[in-house]
Amino acid sequence: MLELKDVRLAFGKNVVLDDINLKFKQGEIVGLVAPNGTGKSTLINVILHNLTPQKGFVEYEGTRYQSQKDTIKLHQQICSFPEQSDLFPFMTGRDHLNLYADLWHNSAKPVDQIIADLQMKSYVDRKVQTYSLGMKQRLCFAMVVAADSPVMLLDEVMNGLDPQNVALISQILLKLKEEKKLIIMASHLLSNLQQYADRVLFMGKGHIIEDLDNKKQKKRYLKMQSSPEATQLLSDYHYETLPNNLLLVPLAEITPDKLTQLLANLVQVDIQYSVERIDIEDLFNKFYN
Repeated sequence: MLELKDVRLAFGKNVVLDDINLKFKQGEIVGLVAPNGTGKSTLINVILHNLTPQKGFVEYEGTRYQSQKDTIKLHQQICSFPEQSDLFPFMTGRDHLNLYADLWHNSAKPVDQIIADLQMKSYVDRKVQTYSLGMKQRLCFAMVVAADSPVMLLDEVMNGLDPQNVALISQILLKLKEEKKLIIMASHLLSNLQQYADRVLFMGKGHIIEDLDNKKQKKRYLKMQSSPEATQLLSDYHYETLPNNLLLVPLAEITPDKLTQLLANLVQVDIQYSVERIDIEDLFNKFYN
């Protein structure tokens, strides 16, 4: 288990992480969601020990960052998504994969299989300086897979990828979850994240605003766009208006008879609606306007 205990980190008067307490378990995908500059990358860098908190600690399987020996031990268990600027232009993609596999002592997952799974065979033996941005992004992800560490930290892994490659990497993430990897990832592709994340952490003002259990979320809402007609029909119901003018009506608070009448009234005045659970994009709009 990975744990952050009472973690506080500030840059001058700007408190980015304020007494953060989190626990993560193997075999789960955890999404980090927030606007830019609200602590997602900082949290990842604290886990990596690239940043040292003024208070609190990070612990994985009983080991904390207390000595160089501890740091080496933890970095054998944790791998982060490299920046494209970290790639060596004169080396091939295969060279990079072999390097990461060797550094993390990976002998269980053949590099050739990773290349096949991520459909990189056509270019992996070319020098990286010839790669497009999308190819480099896929290579960076493949390097984390090649490391085969128990904990994987991914900061905006989907950036610059077309829909086909987003879907491909999403499939690999689910396979890694089946292998009991702990995956913590920051992402702005909220609808994509909702498809596979077990938990989603919404961050802001130094705190975790919401720790959403994405797999157990069962509450259903009546959704419609705000309008004078809609708000008049909902005057006797509890509802919430999001900053994007979406109205959310929790169905659990409406009796079946009243719901039937409300839906009939909506149809009568030609108001389009849907019945579904609240999604990550809705919560993003709610928390961050």
